[in-house]
Amino acid sequence: MSSDTTSRLPCYFISHGGPTLVIDYKNDEYKFYQQWGNKVLKEIKPKAIVVISAHWQAIGEIRVGKFEGETPIIYDFGGFAEELYRQKYHSKGSPELADKIIDLLKKAEFKVTADTTRGLDHGVWVPLKVAIPEPKDLPIVQVSLTRQASYEYNVKVGRALASLRDEGILVIGSGMMVHNLRDTFSRFNRETNTFSRDVLPYTIPFERDLDKILIDSKGEEREKQLIKMIDHPLLRQAHPTDEHFVPIHVAAGAARQDPGKKIFESCFGGMSWGVVEFCASE
Repeated sequence: MSSDTTSRLPCYFISHGGPTLVIDYKNDEYKFYQQWGNKVLKEIKPKAIVVISAHWQAIGEIRVGKFEGETPIIYDFGGFAEELYRQKYHSKGSPELADKIIDLLKKAEFKVTADTTRGLDHGVWVPLKVAIPEPKDLPIVQVSLTRQASYEYNVKVGRALASLRDEGILVIGSGMMVHNLRDTFSRFNRETNTFSRDVLPYTIPFERDLDKILIDSKGEEREKQLIKMIDHPLLRQAHPTDEHFVPIHVAAGAARQDPGKKIFESCFGGMSWGVVEFCASE
C-alpha cells in the first residue's frame, strides 16, 4: 500500500437494518444515513464504492458483481409493505473495478468468480438509497461473503481489498453490530404494529466489548482480537449466525493500521446499528 495516508480514503462498517429504513424518514437511522451520504459525496468524494454485504454468501468462493450498465436490485426480504417492493435504485457497475477486485483476491489466493446476474441486495441498496439517492456516475460494486468462512478468512479478504482505498475507492462492510432477529421479533406488538424499544440484556455488553476492539486497538492486534470473538460468551446471543458479524472483520482487515471511530449508535431489542469509520487522519 502507499505510504501516503493523506490520500487514502476511510473505510467503514455500517449497520443496515431492514428494508423499512428507506421509508422510516423520522428515525435517527434514516437521518444518520442522510448526513453520512452528504459527507461521502462532498468530503470523501470516492471514485467508486465497494460493498461487502451480509446478504450475499457464496458457497466455497467469493463472487464479485460485474455489470456494464445499470446494476439491478433484488428484494431479498418477505412480508413487508408493498411500497418496499416498488423501490428502485439506479446505480451503475464497473467491469474494470470488478476485474481489479478479482485480481486482488486471486493474488491473495482466494477462489473468486465474476457474477453478471445477481443484483444488489438490501444490505447494499437500502442504506445507499438513503445516503446517496442518485449515485449517477458513481459505480457501486458488491462483493460476496463466503458461507461459513472463518473470522480469519474474512479479515484476510479485507486485507486483500485494502489497497483499493489508495485508489480513491470507498470500501464498506455492511451488517449489524448486534443481530438477533428472533429475539427482536418476539417483542413485536401486533396491536400497535411496533417493536418494543427495550434493549435486551446482551446487546449493549456485547457491543461495548466490540467497541473496545474496533476503537482502542488497530492493525494486527485488532484483527487478532476480532478473530478471538469466536469465544465471546455472548456471541451466539448477539449473532446466532455469522453473516451480519463478519463484514466487521472484512472492514477491519481493510482498515489495516487506521484507528476506528464510532460515528453512530442505536439499539433496540437484540439489534444494534453501530457504525464505525476507520480513517488514517483521525
